Amino acid sequence: MHPDMFKRLPVYLTSLLVAALVFSCDVLDKEDDPAPDTGGVSDSLHFSFKTPDWSRNIDCSQLDLPSYGLDNQNYYVSATSQSTKNTFFLSFPKDSSAIVNSSNLKKYAIAEYTENDGPFQFSLKLPLTDGSSARLVSKGGLSEESYNEITAVKYMGRDGSSAVFSIKGRYAMTAYELNNSTNEKAVSGTYHFKVKTTTR
Repeated sequence: MHPDMFKRLPVYLTSLLVAALVFSCDVLDKEDDPAPDTGGVSDSLHFSFKTPDWSRNIDCSQLDLPSYGLDNQNYYVSATSQSTKNTFFLSFPKDSSAIVNSSNLKKYAIAEYTENDGPFQFSLKLPLTDGSSARLVSKGGLSEESYNEITAVKYMGRDGSSAVFSIKGRYAMTAYELNNSTNEKAVSGTYHFKVKTTTR
């Protein structure tokens, strides 16, 4: 377990209190986009995954993700879906001026589940099949078959003292079954989330 994981334990409490992501579709106001998406990720706020055994595309326009401190430079967000029982972690720069840097649009490593330790890393846990009690968790790595690709970051406005951005990405990973690590599955998908950063 990553030593910083203990700093991230409140996210589990948050996931339990929230119980489920709230899924619906809203029309977003258009803003100047410092990093437009060219990767074919949907404009709708969502999270999707696909395994050899099942897949889902989850609308999450009303999802309000709190940001938690990962380290001095990065935040992370996490949530659990009640309907699919998947849990994701996405890390990103704390600073609003750093998150929109065009050099951010590239591929980053997939992290071991809950082990995010840098910007724009992604990790995931999900059931082996729909309704299964067995769980797959992400296997860390950066390769042609394992990556989190940031395709767009867009300023959406302010929320109190925070700046709100949307992050689009697509990912591919190898996930392995907990307590049966020889059972590996290819998992892929896309996401488009709202996140909060600090302003200078």
